[in-house]
Amino acid sequence: MLALAVWCAAAYGLAACGAEAGGGSDTDRGGGTALTVFAASSLADAFGELAGTFEERHPGVEVRQSFESSSTLLTQIQQGAPADVFASAAREEMDAAAEDGLVAGEPEVFARNREVVMVPEDNPAGIQSMRDLARPGARLVLAEEGVPAADYALEILDKADAEYGGDFKDAVLSNVVSREADVRASVSRVALGDADATFGYASDYTPDIRDRVRVIQIPENLNVIATYPIATMKESGSPELAREWMELVLSEEGQRVLEKWRFEPAA
Repeated sequence: MLALAVWCAAAYGLAACGAEAGGGSDTDRGGGTALTVFAASSLADAFGELAGTFEERHPGVEVRQSFESSSTLLTQIQQGAPADVFASAAREEMDAAAEDGLVAGEPEVFARNREVVMVPEDNPAGIQSMRDLARPGARLVLAEEGVPAADYALEILDKADAEYGGDFKDAVLSNVVSREADVRASVSRVALGDADATFGYASDYTPDIRDRVRVIQIPENLNVIATYPIATMKESGSPELAREWMELVLSEEGQRVLEKWRFEPAA
């Protein structure tokens, strides 16, 4: 650090060096502009593809994306993490951001999703239907409490309790051996063979795991449709680019990409 300071002082003067080393906004670094998108982990593939499209149309712009559970991202935003766009897997987190005055404009629903049960391809526990999740000895993993995917799973189990009777929900939850940071982490545990089943989104059944995981559909009358809202942030350093990203996601082109990755239309 001392050597760097001496070099900067000699080459540019202490004031110029301080401006360069002191941080500055993302929009100033490298001569380009950065757009920071905070998005639910289930959006990683679809938003990854859209980022390439966006960067092609905006030379010099880098789309930086953070994919975690919606609850984790909300906490980070509330604590001051800089974000231009927030895309959540549930209304609750977006409503909380809006109530805290962090959102610019009105959030818009851009996609829907539904849950499925995923098991390893060799299915050692012999799980053939959602009823089998209550079988003694089945090893179930879920996302952490408060993560939308886990909350939706509990709603499904509540419905199943009324459908299947008895203590079905309690029996299933007693089989939970691990709670993971987000839904992609819980699906990964199943793909690796570390667990017998998990609840995930239909969009989490991605090409990279399809030879290691099989999907068991949840009965329509028991399932829950996840609603995904998106909004630009009030403190965005690139509000115009943030709006353009949101427009791309909501456009016909963006909707086609989301559908490709197994999301359902917003309407």
